[in-house]
Amino acid sequence: MLLETFTRLRFFFTGKSRATVDEEIQFHIDREIEANVAAGLSPAEARRRALVAFGGRERAREQCREQRPSWSFEMFLRDLRYGLRGLLHNPGFSTVTVLTLALAIGANTTVFSLIDQALLRTLPVQDPGKLVVLSFHGEQAGHVHSDGGDTPGHEHEFSYPMVIDLRSKNEVFSGVIASASHDVGVTWNNRAESVGAELVTGNYFQTLGVNPAVGRLFVAGDETAPGANPLAVLNFDYWRTHLAEAAVVGKTLLVNGTPFTIVGVAAPGFHSMVWGRLPDIYVPITEQSIVVPDWSMLADHQSYWLNVAARLRPGINTAQATASLNPLFYSLRAAEFTSLHDQSAHARKAFLTNAHMNLENGAQGFSPTRQDLTTPLTIVMGMVLLVIGMAVVNVASLLLVRAAGRAREFSVRYALGATGAQVLRQLLAEGLILGLTGAAIGLAFAPEALRLLIHWTAAGSGDMPPFAPVLDWRVLAFTLAIALLASLLFSLAPAAQFWNPRLVESLKQQSNTGLGTSLRFRRTCVALQIGFSLLLIVAAGLFVRTIQNLRHVDTGFTTDHLLAFDLAPELAGYPAADVDPVEQRVLDAVAALPGVRAAGATNDPDLQGDGTGGDIAVSGYTPPPNEDFDVELPSVSTGYLQTLGIPLLAGRYFNDGDTATSQKVAVVNQLFAQHYFGSVSAALGHHVSRPRQPLTEATIVGVVGNAKHNTVRDPATVTSYIPFAQSVRRSGLTYYVRTWQPPDTAANSIRASVAGIDAKLIVSNVRTLTAQIDESILNERILAMLAAIFGMLAAVLAGIGLYGILAYATAQRTREIGIRMALGASRGTVIGLIVREVLLLAGGTILATLPLAVLFTRAVRSQLFGVSIADPRVYGVAILLLVSVATLAAFVPARRAATIDPARALRTD
Repeated sequence: MLLETFTRLRFFFTGKSRATVDEEIQFHIDREIEANVAAGLSPAEARRRALVAFGGRERAREQCREQRPSWSFEMFLRDLRYGLRGLLHNPGFSTVTVLTLALAIGANTTVFSLIDQALLRTLPVQDPGKLVVLSFHGEQAGHVHSDGGDTPGHEHEFSYPMVIDLRSKNEVFSGVIASASHDVGVTWNNRAESVGAELVTGNYFQTLGVNPAVGRLFVAGDETAPGANPLAVLNFDYWRTHLAEAAVVGKTLLVNGTPFTIVGVAAPGFHSMVWGRLPDIYVPITEQSIVVPDWSMLADHQSYWLNVAARLRPGINTAQATASLNPLFYSLRAAEFTSLHDQSAHARKAFLTNAHMNLENGAQGFSPTRQDLTTPLTIVMGMVLLVIGMAVVNVASLLLVRAAGRAREFSVRYALGATGAQVLRQLLAEGLILGLTGAAIGLAFAPEALRLLIHWTAAGSGDMPPFAPVLDWRVLAFTLAIALLASLLFSLAPAAQFWNPRLVESLKQQSNTGLGTSLRFRRTCVALQIGFSLLLIVAAGLFVRTIQNLRHVDTGFTTDHLLAFDLAPELAGYPAADVDPVEQRVLDAVAALPGVRAAGATNDPDLQGDGTGGDIAVSGYTPPPNEDFDVELPSVSTGYLQTLGIPLLAGRYFNDGDTATSQKVAVVNQLFAQHYFGSVSAALGHHVSRPRQPLTEATIVGVVGNAKHNTVRDPATVTSYIPFAQSVRRSGLTYYVRTWQPPDTAANSIRASVAGIDAKLIVSNVRTLTAQIDESILNERILAMLAAIFGMLAAVLAGIGLYGILAYATAQRTREIGIRMALGASRGTVIGLIVREVLLLAGGTILATLPLAVLFTRAVRSQLFGVSIADPRVYGVAILLLVSVATLAAFVPARRAATIDPARALRTD
């Protein structure tokens, strides 16, 4: 007691604060406990005697009461306060740790949000669990407009007559709905633009359970006779951002030049039953002839163009509905089969016998793109999980380094009577603070990261992707789970070190306290970080090589200085008879612009992932049995092939003499000639025609080189080109312009030239062919970008982990280094010693990880193009990068160790 009073009086006269006084008193208590333990007393007795000697028996009893274990919420809060105070006293460590976790958790949150929206989130409709998506297995005999689908091998497009029959004759659905998308020209307040429209059945919104935000939505009575109900419902986002008027109900807008009355606005958050489709307006399906002019599909049993969904009746499950629906589907297909031209046994088997209906879970809606997104998103999620694993290992390593300096602190706690459970609770509290703080910062930045990713994707594709920078409860729950799990994992590392402390050595703070098992564990942590980094950097390298290969693939035509744009006069209200003349006027006007070398147009644009194809009959060719060989059949302008730079191999190109009244001609590609005739030259002079279509027989007058059509990944397709003047239908064209100057500079002059012909004509989707290729490889570019980001982040985390372990280990070896230098070792020798040890650790880890990297990359092989999973250049760059990071991380502590004064180092204990 006298010592305590003397200490307080001394600090009173020197002007020190109360906190400083308490720290000094605690310091003397700790020294007294150390002396008692060193004298051979038990920790409990050493603590008791120290408190009695320094602060009196009452103080000892209070301290004993404070040290009693408690699992109350109040004790937990006290642990949190103590942990927060300790972390604030070490701001450098806390900042690095929190930012490391924030980066890793934020990346996981961002990617999981994409997965949530694309693969997990249900439609924002009433009771989505009762929705089913209809598809069927069987041959489609006719015209097919297909966007793909969730299930490979299932056809997801139905004819409108089939939809009517299914809706009126089934006994298991309370409603059957159908929809299709198409671009339309919309004029509002004398401003024309191209927007996305969705053709929907009258019961569409009612069956889904979507409410209006303004006005009303469609009802069954709005789906009557074709053209009888020119009505429109606006998407909420389009209404809010484009019309900027609250009172729009009852007003008129022009759709492809036809007045449509606005009856309402859909509820916010709803877009379509098809995930990925973002329509701006909805129109009744019976207005199809206005939305898609010159193509009447409503009465055609062989036009497959509608996506169909249904709502199950109460008490009906999917299996019961499928069993009830298939007999009805068979009878409807049997009636359709009687009208087909081919009545052979083979055709009957393909169209009818093997056909059956399928019902798929419709809670998430139908998606033509979900199947394509699943693999890339899974790969990216695997990468960010590696990043969070690296972050956990990194933080565990940093905590171990920090724990080495706290050995004496926790030994005193044990000496004062603390239990292992109390110490574990304290360390978990500190870890929880770090983990939740990192998660909070990661969550704060995740929406911005998601917004940047969405905008970058939109800039690359020209269309807004179906993602929103909004985090829902699943994302928040995932982030919380990741934060809690990470906190638990990295908190166990220091907890394991302090579970069974050696009190005497720790209280003496001997120089080797941090070595041994804990040092080996830290090295293991660093090795794991290097291994994870190698996996991520190799994946990034493979994806970057894939992008390079795709961008430089031979498309069969010259892509530089080539600009493309879309134009459809029918969207501006032109009648069918006036479409051809205005399209030709546009083509002539664009070709006459200064700086334009050539111009052409087609109804089947290249590298956009779609096509216009069908069967073809070739004179002199007998097909083998059951051959199903579709041919791409684009209609093109004179000069189109020359504009793209597709080389002529034999014969001639189309010319101005190929008119509607002249001999019908065709130009085929090399694949066509080789398949049907065996050689290029043999194809000239033969005749081709469309089966069951009279007056389509054409003479092959030329053979051109092969050109990729769907995407740069896909091989070239067998193609037969038809001149515009001799084609049946060609509305909605894509124009290609070859320029002398950079193609982007011609965009404004092209728009001005078209506006000079008619201001109502809408020039849309202006892009260079380089941008078109980038759009076609968007998934690969996103993979490459994210992999590169995560790879660099992994390298930085590995560097931080290496630096932390080396800085600590070097400090622990101060005496050893001093002895080496006193015996004559040079600074270069000391630096080489430390750097060599690091390189040995990094090299051993890399060698052990290389086989795992090869196995890991096998999982992403489907996303690669033109590169091996064991590409030596990729692995060489990855190894060089990691060795450079390891050397740089080792150099700073090595250089610091080389500046140690041997005399001072030898006095270090």
